[in-house]
Amino acid sequence: MTANLRSVSTLARGWAVLVPPSSAELSSFVLSSEAGESGPRAAVDKEGHRHLLVPHRDDASVLVVEPNSALTTSSRSLTFGFGPMDYVDVACRDSSLRREFDQICADILEAFDEDGAGRAAERSAQVVGRWRRLLRTVRSRGLSPEQRVGLFAELNVLRALASEGLADADNWTGPEAAPHDFEFASASIEVKGVGADADHIVIHGFDQLDEVDGKPLHLVVAGVYEDAGGERLADVLAEAEAAIAAPGTVRAKVDRLGYRSEDDDIRLSFGQLFIAQVTADFPRIIGGDLDAGVPYGLSRLSYHINRAVAIAHMRPTDLDEIRAVIK
Repeated sequence: MTANLRSVSTLARGWAVLVPPSSAELSSFVLSSEAGESGPRAAVDKEGHRHLLVPHRDDASVLVVEPNSALTTSSRSLTFGFGPMDYVDVACRDSSLRREFDQICADILEAFDEDGAGRAAERSAQVVGRWRRLLRTVRSRGLSPEQRVGLFAELNVLRALASEGLADADNWTGPEAAPHDFEFASASIEVKGVGADADHIVIHGFDQLDEVDGKPLHLVVAGVYEDAGGERLADVLAEAEAAIAAPGTVRAKVDRLGYRSEDDDIRLSFGQLFIAQVTADFPRIIGGDLDAGVPYGLSRLSYHINRAVAIAHMRPTDLDEIRAVIK
């Protein structure tokens, strides 16, 4: 196993055991048994944001601050066990980038293995700089066709619910990499927008078709197709924002997904909508189906459900019935 893969595996163990602290600023996990207390650490803060803490002895002025970046870097004096040390704190404020953040951390840890604390700030700055450039490049390309269809479906549901005062920005949890697209006190809703030619529905993770806190989970499948007389994403977004008390929050979530103005060149419309409460007889994979639990080190799974099979377990619906689910 390469050093990079070992780092990713060690990080996975750290994230699995770390929980947001109730009183301390950070909860941390030692990433190197050889270095022990004086080595790099994975950490989470009270908001659940993930941090990599790397001891350094070089000049921290090389750490570039980008206020609007999902990745933040700073130098901090922190005490773990035996006394204060200076750490490079690399934090990810965007939970949708957790896979990328794991790779960033692995790259920094590999550099630390090579040069130690003497160049840790310099090498961390180099790695973060490369990744910031890569993420800007990827996001500047806008949404993929599948992402555009999915966002159109979610924004339509958000607009329908918000226009009746039934939802606010905080209820739309899909962009935050939460298990479901919408969470309410009484129910969860997962929305799947599928293109006209798609013969399957993609499910992301063991949790996406599983209940949260015992609440009923409703799956909505929305056919979406290109239509010269349809709506632009910007139109639906503007109306959803107008119905919500904190429109800036919705805009930030859409931007986080990679939305760009060029995505508005295509107009879309809804086809048929279907809905079902997801129960044990619905075709799915959840963690409870695995006798031995989720295999160690496996953190993400995607699988396809045949569209026709899924629809056979559902019934036609409309936006009014989706509103009724949470009333």
